[in-house]
Amino acid sequence: MKKRPFKKRSFLFIIPAVLLVGLLCFAIINALRIYIPQEKAQRNFVELKEKLRIDQSSGSEQESQSSASAHPSSAEDGGSQKAQTEYDYNIPRGMNPDYVGWLTIGDTIIDYPVMKSSEDDPEYYLHRDFYGDESVAGCLFIGGGCNSESKSFVIYGHNMNNGSMFGELDEYYDYNYAEEHRDISFFVNGEERIYRVFGAFQTKIYGDRDNVFKYYEQIGDLTQEEYEQTVEAVRTLSAPKLPYAPSYPAQLLFLSTCSYHTDDGRFVVAAYRIK
Repeated sequence: MKKRPFKKRSFLFIIPAVLLVGLLCFAIINALRIYIPQEKAQRNFVELKEKLRIDQSSGSEQESQSSASAHPSSAEDGGSQKAQTEYDYNIPRGMNPDYVGWLTIGDTIIDYPVMKSSEDDPEYYLHRDFYGDESVAGCLFIGGGCNSESKSFVIYGHNMNNGSMFGELDEYYDYNYAEEHRDISFFVNGEERIYRVFGAFQTKIYGDRDNVFKYYEQIGDLTQEEYEQTVEAVRTLSAPKLPYAPSYPAQLLFLSTCSYHTDDGRFVVAAYRIK
């Protein structure tokens, strides 16, 4: 009986299959390498907030009074009353002196502590968590040259692949989304500040010689002229043409994250304090 000739063509199918399996394994490993640290960082923030629940505190009269003082009840603001009476956003200050306040945007994942390091190292929390440990997600932080009391200030945060931190910020490019999430809560120094969104736009980090609007330079204690020029520039650049506009001296807040529409791209949401 004759032996059938060896079919070399079988290798033409085996080799691509092996390569395909290898590429698939590489993709899975790479995805896990990216997402696992991000999910861990997000869980750490969730666990941190759980420590702020008033019903998990020691229950002492002093803490109860502190919590009540930090979050007075408001019959007029039913949407935020639950957060005010359920959490004590003063607690993190005793855990880390760099803590400024807690930023929350309802019905989004944005619900994080905001930090402020020294002017010598304003980006200290870019890759560090609330406790100062290395972290891919870092923390939300106020940039150099301004603080939470400045006439205008910026809070920076990473645009994470899993949508955490400021990963959902570019949703504000859509008018309906911007309208539905127009108010931002920032709990600072025992009070809840409310900021209303009036613009959202794509931009980038420009060179020193570029004569264009640079939101990251319009910070600190602006003059009225600088303030009005900033507001006009934001409204001109804004993708959603929102029906809101601040008037001097209402405090301005910029939320900034990376954007990949261009090199050194940024996506920015601009808001002003209404309460």
